[in-house]
Amino acid sequence: MIMNHPPNHPPSDRLPVEALAETLRGHVRPDGPDSAPAVLVAASGGADSMALLGAALVLARAGEIRLYAAHLVHHPNSPEARSRASLVEDFCRRQDIPLETADLDPAELGQGSPEERMRRARYRFLENRAQKLACRWILTGHHAGDQAETVLLRVLLGTGLKGLSGIRAERGMYLRPFLSLRKADLEAWCRREGIPFAEDPANRDLSLPRNRLRHNVIPRLQEGINPRVEEALNRLAQWAGEARELIETQTDLCWGESLRIFQKTKIALDIDAILPYFKVIQKNTLARALESLAGDSELSLSAADQDRLAALLHDGRTGAFLEFPGGLRAVRHRRRIIFTRGSAAPVHYHLIPGRDRELPELAVRAVWQETPAPPWKSGQGSSADLALESPADPLILRRAREGDRFFPLGSPGEKRLFRFLTDRGVSREDKRATLVLERHGIILWVVGHRLSEFARVRDISEGNWRITLIPSHDSHLTESRI
Repeated sequence: MIMNHPPNHPPSDRLPVEALAETLRGHVRPDGPDSAPAVLVAASGGADSMALLGAALVLARAGEIRLYAAHLVHHPNSPEARSRASLVEDFCRRQDIPLETADLDPAELGQGSPEERMRRARYRFLENRAQKLACRWILTGHHAGDQAETVLLRVLLGTGLKGLSGIRAERGMYLRPFLSLRKADLEAWCRREGIPFAEDPANRDLSLPRNRLRHNVIPRLQEGINPRVEEALNRLAQWAGEARELIETQTDLCWGESLRIFQKTKIALDIDAILPYFKVIQKNTLARALESLAGDSELSLSAADQDRLAALLHDGRTGAFLEFPGGLRAVRHRRRIIFTRGSAAPVHYHLIPGRDRELPELAVRAVWQETPAPPWKSGQGSSADLALESPADPLILRRAREGDRFFPLGSPGEKRLFRFLTDRGVSREDKRATLVLERHGIILWVVGHRLSEFARVRDISEGNWRITLIPSHDSHLTESRI
């Protein structure tokens, strides 16, 4: 266990217990049904989280909260990590604080930088335990130093107003009551109250950008430019947060007026509804679409990213697009900007007339009907009538590809499939998601659009088949699913 050195300055007048009590009073009604809410403290073993645990213990003994703690061991094989876990366990056992612990499973880390993956895993663990214990709030010990580092790092990497607002004091079920307190003051309070704490050796790893700021950059700024740089960065975050509240209110209005499609993997915004707003609202609305599609994945949009989105809004032509991490795309299509996540899943099915088949990737079922009666379907919906000379030969259902050629029903000859789709107003992204039915390399049906002349039904005969794509577990024919 690594004990920290005494602080270079006396602790501030505002104690951790007061800061925590003030935060909770702003969220809990004394006479309400949950006047003593259950809270979960994220206890890493550091001075900030142990001060938070100690402050919460004071309030719990006063009957103001019901207290639980949680500790995730990030490096289960590390002796120092085990030592910090023992520190938290011993303190909680002596103080009768219920504690939830777990070892981090490397298989759950996913993609991204080491810091980002660890953070996601930690939050998943905390939220899981909070749900299990029916906790109203999750408390974390982020302090003024963390806020200053976050703001400065985002400034150096290039950020917008959202990034400048730094760590939010409240987000969802998370509360961060110590953002106005210095780490040195928290350490001093722990020593005075006899609360043990340990430093995470990962905080000394200078390969991490945040640690280089903490140990190299900020001390030099304090010595050479402004000894109160931490306070200045925190004040900047506060002002940016206040400005952001106004911007978010206007963004809500713009979002409501411009939103045309909202799906799990697709959002469409109307350009003409966005343009009357100030540019900062326009950028924020476009960024919101990407963030909505990103979901729980970490998405950090720089100021340059937002400028690119604005250029797509004002100057982009149909077909212009931008790509972002996580398979996110923004595509200009006429008077809309269409945001998508991921590409259409590959499709390659062999279909035989007369044999119905489930197509799970499409969530539809291919159903066949022999010798359909007129009027014959030309393929503009979810059904098409095909004249097949040899029904026993399988057909292939797949996605459209660059270079495909197609002989549309009623046209004088073949044309490039993507040109045909362009003429029908299909966006660049949706072209690649379009389904085609082919046999021997010849496209017979562009699903939802047109039959081919090669499959035209001219009269009633045994070689005619109707194929219909019906949404699985649904008796209604809904073309939006295909």
